Amino acid sequence: MRLFLRQATTTVAAVTVTASPAVYALRPRRPFDPPGSTHPPKLLPITPRRDQLAALRQSAASRDAAYDLLVIGGGATGTGIALDAATRGLKVALIERDDFASGTSSKSTKLVHGGVRYLEKAIKELDYEQYKLVCLALRERRYFLDIAPHLSQALPLLLPIRRWWEAPYLWTGTKLYDLLAGAASINGRLLQD
Repeated sequence: MRLFLRQATTTVAAVTVTASPAVYALRPRRPFDPPGSTHPPKLLPITPRRDQLAALRQSAASRDAAYDLLVIGGGATGTGIALDAATRGLKVALIERDDFASGTSSKSTKLVHGGVRYLEKAIKELDYEQYKLVCLALRERRYFLDIAPHLSQALPLLLPIRRWWEAPYLWTGTKLYDLLAGAASINGRLLQD
């Protein structure tokens, strides 16, 4: 039995290592990005800093020039909020102390997930509060993906597996997670049966 488990684990690891690049290369792409094309975005001209400061001062003095929203902090969260508000037609001012994306939010993963570790804790400790937190996080994730699809995309992840039992453990956990997500599940996941 031990020999069988060792051979099965080796086979699964070999298939995973060799198939991962193929799965990544064949992943679904955005409809406007044909394979092999790279087009840099067309950027608006940058207004000089003195003109930007003058516009802020003018907005404080005049109701006609007032901004609808002032976002403080130009990290990933602040710029995402400013972009979302601007695409909704609001007049937005974004201020940053240093350079954009130089603070702590530039160092986090920015993953939009529904709390997989809370699901593990809910099951292991039979904690209903953790289960409710997972369900709430899944609803919020679906809401975010519905209202701001331009700020997010599915991202394949490769998890290191150090012991043979971690593969079925992770597979079962992610399948349970998808089951709990129900209609809020993300279509086109790379985790396959």
